[in-house]
This record gives sequence, C-alpha cells and structure tokens, in this order.
Amino acid sequence: MLASSGLSFSGGDTQVIPLSETLSQGRELVAEIEHRSGQKVADCYQCGTCSSTCAAADAFDYPPHMFMRLLQLGAVDRAMASTTGQLCYDCMTCSSRCPIRIDVADVIETTKNIADEQGIRESERGLRLFRNLFLKNVRRHGRLHEASLLAWFNLKSGKLTNDLSLVPLILRRKNVRIVQPRIKDRAQVRRIFQRAKERPRW
Repeated sequence: MLASSGLSFSGGDTQVIPLSETLSQGRELVAEIEHRSGQKVADCYQCGTCSSTCAAADAFDYPPHMFMRLLQLGAVDRAMASTTGQLCYDCMTCSSRCPIRIDVADVIETTKNIADEQGIRESERGLRLFRNLFLKNVRRHGRLHEASLLAWFNLKSGKLTNDLSLVPLILRRKNVRIVQPRIKDRAQVRRIFQRAKERPRW
C-alpha cells in the first residue's frame, strides 16, 4: 500500500517506510541493478506469486515481492541490508513462476553482490560472513571441512568461545571430523570456482 506518508506492507508484521527516505535516494543503484541483471524492476506489478511460491520467504525480512517493491521506491539500502539476499536458496522458483518473466532471483543476487562490493552490513550480523567463509572453505578443501568452518566463523564473528561447551559432545559422537580425508583433485574444485567468478553476470 502506498500512502502520502509512507509505504506499508500488509501481511504479517506491518512495516511503514517513510517515502521521504526512499523516493529521493537509490535511483542510481536501481539503474545499476537493472543494468547488471538485465531486468526491469519497475515492470513488477506486485502480484505476490514469487513470494507465495518461495520456500524461504518466511525466513526473509522482505519476501521477494516486497524486496522488488523496495527497489521500485528507491529504498536500496534497506534491500541491500536485508536477509533476503543472504538466505536466498537460488532455487529460481520465483523467476520461473513470475507471470511476466522477471528474473527475480537474479535481481536479488545482483543486489546482494553490490551490497558485498560496497561493504553494506546486513541486518542479521553474520549471514554474509558465514556465506563467504563457507565458500572459501569449500574452495580450499574441495569439500566442506566443518571443524575449520566453525572455528573461523567463531573467530571472525568475535565469538571464539561460543561453542566450546559442545566440543566434547561433538568429538564423542564423531559428528565433525577434526581431520578429514583429502579429496583427489582439489584443483578441479578451484577451477569450478574460477569459472563461476569469470562468468559474466550481464
């Protein structure tokens, strides 16, 4: 709902965003998002199909259609700091179900990438840190090494002793291996990462 004083999202908790902080800001960033993703944000007419079919919508602070609405109104800072981009599965369901074929997932991914480039801090601290450490871990080891991921995450997030009480139980149950067997061709995994990095996004 759009009113003279602000933007109100219905459904669940109501959020009112003052238009004074949105309409005059973010237009250049929206243009950049549209350029990179190849999508026209203004074309979204808020039918809500993307959000109704999204498996992770309940975990987002802004479900896909609300995310698109933020961009339409220039509230890019809110979109970039939201949990939506960090928790998105990239399953592409929202894009495949869009009746006018907007690649919503690519818009979300592009916004997340720009947020990373600009060092925008997410609303839920630690999501971006965990994602980046997870990818670095897989790239280095060729597979997920849970023990080192847990250690690095606690160290980088300033919570080094956070899970120490669980260590004896984890070791006893052998849920996490301290030393994991090396895979045969870790270089192949690194090449996959390199190809993904070099692939043009637009």
